[in-house]
Amino acid sequence: MKWNSDLKPRWVGIIVLLAVIAAGLSLWLTIEKLNGTITTLAGCGGGSGCANVLGSKWSMVFGVVPISVFSFLLYLAIIVSLWMRGITVGWFRQLAAWIIIGSAVWFTVLQLEVIGSICKYCMTMHGVGVLLALAIIIAEFRSMDRLLRQTAATVPSAVVFVGSLAMLQYFGPQPQTHREDDIVVEIASGGVHSQGEGRTVEFFGGQKQYRVNDLPHIGKMDAENVMVKYYDYTCASCKDMHGDLDGLLEKYPDQLCVILLPTPLNRKCNPNLPIGVQDHAKACEFATLALRVWRADPAKFREFHDWLFENKEVPVEAAEAMAASLVGEDRLPTENDEWVVSLLKENVADYKVFAENTPVMPKLAIKGSMMMQGIARTKEDFEAVLKKHLQLR
Repeated sequence: MKWNSDLKPRWVGIIVLLAVIAAGLSLWLTIEKLNGTITTLAGCGGGSGCANVLGSKWSMVFGVVPISVFSFLLYLAIIVSLWMRGITVGWFRQLAAWIIIGSAVWFTVLQLEVIGSICKYCMTMHGVGVLLALAIIIAEFRSMDRLLRQTAATVPSAVVFVGSLAMLQYFGPQPQTHREDDIVVEIASGGVHSQGEGRTVEFFGGQKQYRVNDLPHIGKMDAENVMVKYYDYTCASCKDMHGDLDGLLEKYPDQLCVILLPTPLNRKCNPNLPIGVQDHAKACEFATLALRVWRADPAKFREFHDWLFENKEVPVEAAEAMAASLVGEDRLPTENDEWVVSLLKENVADYKVFAENTPVMPKLAIKGSMMMQGIARTKEDFEAVLKKHLQLR
């Protein structure tokens, strides 16, 4: 192929190679996003760092356009520019190079400081992109004076472009961060969830029964609606839903009750975590402690439940001391208590079935077969979901 370019053939070849690789990665990430392989669900246990990064609001513009579409088009434009000559084309490539570098810096900081996860495919694309940008800058070099003039003109423009894109992501329409799924499951009946006496609620076409008064719960046992929450004390999104539920329980005290089933995201006690989901430190210990407190004194459970969410960074020993101070060390069952072990096993067995739809936590069984996966964007959105399905007044 003959290139009609001002650049030396050697640099044209290097630029084409790097641009094709970067464009290919951008296209693949776009396809993964558009075909639903990677969703925008907000929650814990979503899988790899790429799932967390590409599932965040920062992966979209206007709530619908994957950010990787813009990088793909930019890399494609660089390739097309190699068939062209002229000062304007050279300036465009310089601008594109600085946009690529600026985007790489911005997105790396975003992953480290805001999202808290690293997507290796994104970083590979940005790494190749930076190499491409450096190749363009070197290939376009004619003199130091020209380089300084081009840099002075293109860098501010690149900063404005990247900043504008970031503002569109931040202030523009946001994608939904939860799903409302009509769950069809086959789960063995019976088990510790349905043992005991008192009120029983059914979900998933009668496949699951929950004995309200014998299971950890918050709210009035005779409330009009009983929901079931599967969660992890070390999960930030579970904590967010915890706060939202507290507010709604205060607002609708006679209409809402929530059964609370700790479901640790750690393979030490939950072997059902899908591949790619990272273990959460202390998840098993905190879940077990909460159940032990419930078993010892249900009246103290709410206080310990709230404390764990507010102090999830404390050592396990501190949590154990808090539990003992609430119910008395002599009344606190051992971690091998039969009821505690059985309940935890049933919780994680249910998680295995629910995770076939998505591993994201928290999971809130609302009514019938309807389950909310992940958390809503706002408290108002969350309340709207419950109003829709429960007809809250």
